[in-house]
Amino acid sequence: MSKPTTLDGYENIVVKLQMLTEIEAYHTLEENFKKMGFERAENEKGQKLSWRWQIKSEAGATMILELLADDPAVQGGRVQPLPTDGHISALNIPHSSMVFDHYESKEIRAELLGENGIATETIRYADLLCFTCLKALAFDQRNERKDAHDLIYCIEHTTGGLGEVIEIFRTAREGKYSAVINETLNILKVRFADDAATEGYRKDGPVSVAKFELGEGNDQQLRELRTLRQRGVSDVIDQLFEGMDS
Repeated sequence: MSKPTTLDGYENIVVKLQMLTEIEAYHTLEENFKKMGFERAENEKGQKLSWRWQIKSEAGATMILELLADDPAVQGGRVQPLPTDGHISALNIPHSSMVFDHYESKEIRAELLGENGIATETIRYADLLCFTCLKALAFDQRNERKDAHDLIYCIEHTTGGLGEVIEIFRTAREGKYSAVINETLNILKVRFADDAATEGYRKDGPVSVAKFELGEGNDQQLRELRTLRQRGVSDVIDQLFEGMDS
């Protein structure tokens, strides 16, 4: 298990299935969670989930931990039992295993849960390429506005600017995950960019970003602001493709 990434306000951990079968320490994963004070979270129907765990901090905040896996033999979005002792599972997210190759790391210092002192740890998290690909795939599958916002936000706020994003995608397109990269780029083109039939700003990608960020009110001023934001989002993606084709 490795590479935590913060998505949607939760802590997502991608599980390496082969490692779970080889390392004895992971066989009691559920027991270890319970020792730390975690309990199974519930969905909207009040059903306990074996792949989502939660705990309340001393400050009253709820930390939610989700276990993800990438098993090509399992359909996306399906829950699969993990090869450990106890009743624990992971949500299958296609291509999430690319985080084992595409990640960055940062050393952090934080207070441990249960008032167990301050620890310094190196945290690995999805890099721009991995995060953007997974967000684009998620938006394409479930059409959640926050997914569209997240991927555009990362593209717009990368330290090196759009030029860095273009170079990252251009290089990765020739690498191990070329099929995933091309699928991601196709999603961006279909759902965000101009084409012969439709101006990009009118597509569901830019509309989702604008409505997530600005709200859905119908007064004229807000509608104009959303249109401006939609045009800006579509323009960013158009520039991405122009840069990759140059």
